[in-house]
Amino acid sequence: MTTAKARMNLTVGGVLLAFWAAATYFFYAPTTALSQGEIDQYMVKVQTLMEASFVMPEGVGLDPRGLEGALSDLRSFAERDDGKAIYMVNLMKWRLGDLSFPAGADLAGSIATAQEADSAYNQRLFWDLLANHSHTAYLASAEANAFNYGTSADADGWGEIGIFRYNSRRDFFNMITSDSYLNALYLKMVSMGAVAIAPSQPHGLLFNPMPNMPVLLFFALLIGYLVFLVVSLRARSR
Repeated sequence: MTTAKARMNLTVGGVLLAFWAAATYFFYAPTTALSQGEIDQYMVKVQTLMEASFVMPEGVGLDPRGLEGALSDLRSFAERDDGKAIYMVNLMKWRLGDLSFPAGADLAGSIATAQEADSAYNQRLFWDLLANHSHTAYLASAEANAFNYGTSADADGWGEIGIFRYNSRRDFFNMITSDSYLNALYLKMVSMGAVAIAPSQPHGLLFNPMPNMPVLLFFALLIGYLVFLVVSLRARSR
């Protein structure tokens, strides 16, 4: 292999590595905790969102304790910020019966089921997450008859499970207070009869959350082979 071709291969490899590093930094860059001033500003925006009549279909509320309870939970969540990534674990139940769309909803005439409304919401959420350094970590349909040890009988009936990774709580609040998210939120409210959301942070393991093992093995083997090629090329060019 000629020296020129070897240099070209190394250049291409360097460009790909730089692209990977940029993407990694975008989603996993270190962040700082929210300041009290930022929290106050976000709470004003969140309250405006929750009070927006066109977002909430008739009979749907974000919190059984009302607006004050929802805002209190979100403020506590913001004030516990340590600057680290947060994973939002969502347990969701499908809304039963006829769907109730808010006035002026753009997709009201094209959605017939709660599942279709949730699918449309997730498609919009995908781009909002990406724009705010975040992504879906896991999304799946729930099995019936959950193992509800120590819980009440009405704790069953979950329809969907979703885990979403936010690089910081700041990214989470930036997303839920954006205009694009505000215009998509009604789809979640239309589709869900109940939602339980548990913020969480990984701990205890080196690979936590654990990536897909075959994918991890593939990239480990690929990187090992590329390192072997680089070493071989350097040895031949001497």
